[in-house]
Amino acid sequence: MANQERTIVASLVLLMIVLWGGFVWHSSPRFPGSFSGSMLGIIAAFLMFFPLIYLVIKRNKSIKTWVTKKVPMSTLLVWHIYAGVIGPIIGLLHSAHRFDSLIGILLVLLMMLVAISGFIGRYILSLISSKLKDKKKLKEELKNQLKDEKIELHERFCSKHINAMPSDLNSHSPSLFSSSLGLSRTSNERRILRLVDAISDIEYSIRIHDTAKLWFKRWLKFHISISMILYVLIIFHITAEIYFGLRWL
Repeated sequence: MANQERTIVASLVLLMIVLWGGFVWHSSPRFPGSFSGSMLGIIAAFLMFFPLIYLVIKRNKSIKTWVTKKVPMSTLLVWHIYAGVIGPIIGLLHSAHRFDSLIGILLVLLMMLVAISGFIGRYILSLISSKLKDKKKLKEELKNQLKDEKIELHERFCSKHINAMPSDLNSHSPSLFSSSLGLSRTSNERRILRLVDAISDIEYSIRIHDTAKLWFKRWLKFHISISMILYVLIIFHITAEIYFGLRWL
């Protein structure tokens, strides 16, 4: 289900980028102010403000408790994701590629940037988190195997070599002493060395994942920050349209 959702959202993000590129072939300056264009703008604004509602619910415990009795947060998150992508798509249709004002250009750029950064933060961050969890689980399994191998090596050493130690150590050469202890590398010791190498590799990989996760958390904060700027511009755009008069009325 998660893979299917990721594929659908990625397709919608790609569609948004393709629609934005349509300004090369199409532009309709009168459409945004028409009745149809205004309706699309209202729908787009509503959809783009829904992620803000989700953010408020998630951050406020009392509201979250009340809302989750009726709708689980996982469902709200799905709505948040789809609204955050479909809203900019409809917003681009509303603009009809009329990029002749600073506010219009900023709105389009921020809509796309918010949608793309949200997609990256949501899916790549979750992918890193899941990989990190798997690697930490594997590390614990390897540590348990290493512990078992050490116990086995200790037991073998005690059972086979302690009794075989020379009674007069001074009368034997170091090579004879090593031979009597059986200090040549056994298959058990080789397994221990392989486990140590594997654990070292996993720990290095975990450190890399931790660093990547930290950066993507910062990326998520960036996504929220530009979303707030987008909301301010949308409110300014709506206010200006109402103040100067709705052309379709």
